[in-house]
Amino acid sequence: MKHVRVTACVDPDRAPAFFDRLANADAVDRASVLDWNLVGEDILVLFEVAGDPAPLVDAAPELSGVERVETSGDRAVDGDGETQVLVHARRSSVPIFGCLASALESGGLIVRTPLVFRDGEIHARIIGDPAPLQDAFERQGDDVSVRIDEVASRPTDAERSTRETLSDRQREALAVATDLGYYETPREATHGDVAAELGCSAQTAGDHLRKAEAKLVDAAIDEFGPDV
Repeated sequence: MKHVRVTACVDPDRAPAFFDRLANADAVDRASVLDWNLVGEDILVLFEVAGDPAPLVDAAPELSGVERVETSGDRAVDGDGETQVLVHARRSSVPIFGCLASALESGGLIVRTPLVFRDGEIHARIIGDPAPLQDAFERQGDDVSVRIDEVASRPTDAERSTRETLSDRQREALAVATDLGYYETPREATHGDVAAELGCSAQTAGDHLRKAEAKLVDAAIDEFGPDV
């Protein structure tokens, strides 16, 4: 079984306006595809947008191929936070979904979520044979190019849940540190404060936090690439 991490790049001179709003807008740190449904030429995509979704939501009526955009809950304030955005569109508005649909119809692979739109690129993970996906992108022509970043015979940390990669004690240390304000700015707690709650030494509490943080950073780099 192959676990493959790929990055798709859309020619900026040919990129549909919808893609440009997702992958290149300054107000959007990243947009992650949580789920989708492809019916004929129509697509229904659920995004989680980190940052301000206004560039996409407000411009939706004028974006070619986009039929409707809905948001869940309040929009992020001052670009801080995440908002779920449900997009009703045509495949042509986001070429990668046409490629994915074609590859999935060929069989032999599974596309993992989330797919991440960031800095003009789309980062994805698949399980199985990457050949159908490569063929689908090649048929798309010069509009979309794809590179294979990694091929592994087992899942990376990013493909395993955080709950699997962290030990019970590391999860407990992170939860206590968060509750005490250790990760606030300015910091409201010390290793000693965390240790008092955990019933261990300050050095041991610090070790738990450092190991947990290292695993989370490694998983983020595996998922989003070294430029995260």
